[in-house]
Amino acid sequence: MLNAEALHRRFPGLASGHTVVARVFAESLRPPPDRSVAQWAEDKRYVAAESGSPFPGKWSNDLAPYMREPMECLSPSHPATDVTLKWSAQTGKTSIGENFFGYTADEDPAPMLIVLPSLDEGKKFVKTKLQPAIDATPSLRHKVAEQKSRTEDGSTSAFKRFRGGFAQITGANSSKGLQMISVRRLWGDEISEWPLDVDGRGDPLDLAIKRTTAWTRRGVKRLWSSTPGMDGACRITDYYVASDQRRYYVPCPHCGTCQVLKFENLKAGADGSAKGCYFACAAHGCVIEHSDKRSMVAAGVWIRCYRDESEDNPAPPDFFPAHEIERYRMRPSKGRSPGFHIWQAYSPFVSWEDTFDAWLKAKGNPLKERVFSQQVLGEAHVDRGEAPDHSKLLKTVLPYRLQTIPLGGLVLTMGVDVQVNRLEWSVYAWGVALSYWLVDFGLIEGDPDTDGPWRALDSIRARKYEDTFGRAWGIEACGVDSGYKSQRVYNYARSRPQVLATDGRDGWNVPILGTPKRVDVTVSGKSAKTGAMLWPVGTFQAKSELYGSLRKTIGGPDDTGMLPLGAGHFPEACDEGFFKQLTAESLVLKEMRDGRSKRVWVKPKDQPNEQLDMWVINRAMAYHLRLDHYGQDKWKRLAEERMSEPEQLQRDLSRLWTPNPADDAQAKEARAKYLDMMERMARTLNS
Repeated sequence: MLNAEALHRRFPGLASGHTVVARVFAESLRPPPDRSVAQWAEDKRYVAAESGSPFPGKWSNDLAPYMREPMECLSPSHPATDVTLKWSAQTGKTSIGENFFGYTADEDPAPMLIVLPSLDEGKKFVKTKLQPAIDATPSLRHKVAEQKSRTEDGSTSAFKRFRGGFAQITGANSSKGLQMISVRRLWGDEISEWPLDVDGRGDPLDLAIKRTTAWTRRGVKRLWSSTPGMDGACRITDYYVASDQRRYYVPCPHCGTCQVLKFENLKAGADGSAKGCYFACAAHGCVIEHSDKRSMVAAGVWIRCYRDESEDNPAPPDFFPAHEIERYRMRPSKGRSPGFHIWQAYSPFVSWEDTFDAWLKAKGNPLKERVFSQQVLGEAHVDRGEAPDHSKLLKTVLPYRLQTIPLGGLVLTMGVDVQVNRLEWSVYAWGVALSYWLVDFGLIEGDPDTDGPWRALDSIRARKYEDTFGRAWGIEACGVDSGYKSQRVYNYARSRPQVLATDGRDGWNVPILGTPKRVDVTVSGKSAKTGAMLWPVGTFQAKSELYGSLRKTIGGPDDTGMLPLGAGHFPEACDEGFFKQLTAESLVLKEMRDGRSKRVWVKPKDQPNEQLDMWVINRAMAYHLRLDHYGQDKWKRLAEERMSEPEQLQRDLSRLWTPNPADDAQAKEARAKYLDMMERMARTLNS
């Protein structure tokens, strides 16, 4: 048997066991590293080209200097437990989370949990962001175990193993991923998109925090990052308000005044467009060009802006002279955790022209304005939830007849509301940019628990409606609310392919029409062999969109004499009661039991809202028919198919605008309106 001395003579390169043991023992006694997350990123991080970053290669903190301080707060040497990033899109917040992971895996190993809004989002994050970051960074590539599917010592797509720790990646929509592990590092990304409850176990954010309880005295770090959601229902805004509310102040390159960049100070170019736009100095109106941005942002500082009632600790204003900067920089946090807010104006990835152009395209469109607030400004969107004036809507009715498809209507949908003693229904025609026209509405009296009302509904669904050219079109999708007499609705829908059983859902995160699930159906007390599909309908978004479109209706025609695209059109058959129902609800801020505030839709007591509910269902059916996803080519083909001018246009066209046969003058006016409509559609499709 060879002794150690003989082995070393035979194998000169063999390491000494004493040395190896001593080195490992020494490493185990080593205190946490002094290097910060920001320093680690500067020294070791590489950005993968596969990540989609416009700046692949060696990481540099100088590219986006405002990212340095948040990463310092995530370092073990900083006393903060929670760090909040209320940031707009394209500002680098995800990169901060990636560096948080990289530092943990490479320099301060610990169990880590990364939570995204859903399991699918988690998979996409690993594929497009995390794994490319691991592969591109040598120190991570060598320390994070290779991804293997059948070995216990390897990583998987949702579990990254490294010496001394691991990272579990999961979704906030899965309670299983938020159980059975204890972690010292937690990153919750896009928390404003998380569901309010997961699998009946409560708020996933609370469940995630509980995973860190066992490590409370051992340096827990939690990163919360997100673009904001809706005001009154936005987690990241709540966290930011509770933080020390840091904002990024930059010096004017001309007068030196420290200021936060605010959107209202971003001015249009000489021709009123985005080209050549600039910032006006908040203090003296100095013209700040886009070419000044990089040096200005490099000289910027984060300042705590929380409000304090004491006179000796005032919050800084939006701008102040340069000599006061140290005074405000020295403000204490007073026990508040670090919170950072920044928007796209500071980003090296987005130009000011792109930002201003995004505003021009969003202006006047409620849904696009919401996206602009959240994704560009990094602010929770405040929805104008007050109900439009029903009396003003009554004055906008148009002289077209019910049961005819007005000019511009291309696709028909139907919404049905089930009441105790009746079925109420409405039919809408949808056109370019989701403009809509009420085509028909009514009620079917009778107990919905009997067959009679449903047979009558079949007859109405089978109706054909004539357009302005005398051609007949049928209803292409019908939704029936299942909130009352659910089994009757399920049974009706399961054997009719064009009928969807719908279920209204609260919450801004619920899409207008979600993914259906199969539900059991009972017929005469027995379970049917096949169930029905139940479709969730996002009532919050739909109602917000409706009120935005009604404001366009109230605003009246534009310079072409037509209502703006996206507006609602209603016939003279609509009375005051109809419009009261359509605008029955308002969005109000409600205090919840847990102390949080939430915006909810409410209606006055004893005020019916069936017309509102039916519009929401019709809107969901338009989404089901994928009208939201129509691009230029599809709208153009559909318009050419259903609005092409027939040979005898004059005879048919007049029926849209007057209930009586038209004379020559009326026919000429109708033809002119038709041509205006086609021209407007062409401009929209080409824009």
